[in-house]
Amino acid sequence: MGYELWTSPVTGYRRKGTRLTELRELFDDGITSRAILEPLQSCPADAPSSEMIQILRERDFDVAGIKESKDGPFIGFVQRESLQDGTVRQHLETLTAEHLISESTPLASLLSIFKTRKWTFVLVGAEVKGIITRADLNKPAMRVYLFSLTSLLEMHMTFWVRHEYPDEGWKERITSERLQMAQDLLVKRRVRKEQVGLLECLQYCDKRDLVVANDKIRNELGIGSRNKSESRLRGLESLRDRLAHSQLDLAEGSSWEKVIELAEWAEAVINTSDTRIEEKAGQSALAGQSTLWGAV
Repeated sequence: MGYELWTSPVTGYRRKGTRLTELRELFDDGITSRAILEPLQSCPADAPSSEMIQILRERDFDVAGIKESKDGPFIGFVQRESLQDGTVRQHLETLTAEHLISESTPLASLLSIFKTRKWTFVLVGAEVKGIITRADLNKPAMRVYLFSLTSLLEMHMTFWVRHEYPDEGWKERITSERLQMAQDLLVKRRVRKEQVGLLECLQYCDKRDLVVANDKIRNELGIGSRNKSESRLRGLESLRDRLAHSQLDLAEGSSWEKVIELAEWAEAVINTSDTRIEEKAGQSALAGQSTLWGAV
């Protein structure tokens, strides 16, 4: 049944909505940086630095724009830590292209941007009006993408466990306690009329261990040694748990650099898996040609 989620066992047709590219398209087309930006606050250029630093501290702002007048354009920006004596103007930093993104920047693309930045200004139309910081990556829109990514990765792990442990050979590789937990869950899900198999009742950690233990799967996905692949899959499991439990800071106990590296690694693994699944789907299509027009 799990295989049918990916491809038709008869024609090899790849089901819609199971590729990483399709997930990215969903976010690229529909959810952009506009979904999480905040209005950029400004300091008067001639205000005393001592006064502005206190206000920025009270509001927990690390950076603010600088204006000559309340309704005027931003002429630059200032970082709170740089404010010392004199006026705000004396600590002005120039806005350049490297500080800017567009409001239409795809949400998922923000991950690579924030791998090296702690904040970025946002162009709304032709004007600088918004700001996004790493803290904004905790908002629901980004959580939806990250949870979708980790869920898709687990679905890929399920595929490969089924493919490389034929005839439920994976049962011999997990403890009797873990197997019993899966069997108990299967009974409950069958009572609810859910059409699932025993493999779908394994937990993420079980699938992770089965993937890591199988040299062929690791080679197919290009995920490296046992230690390396286990470390990263554990990291993604921890991220998924923080997402599932609505933890306020997704980087707690880690860092945003590490969270983003894990997300990028997951995307690369899923892309590789997509390619391998396409190849196997093609082989299936050759083995079972259909005479139906438009058959899937």
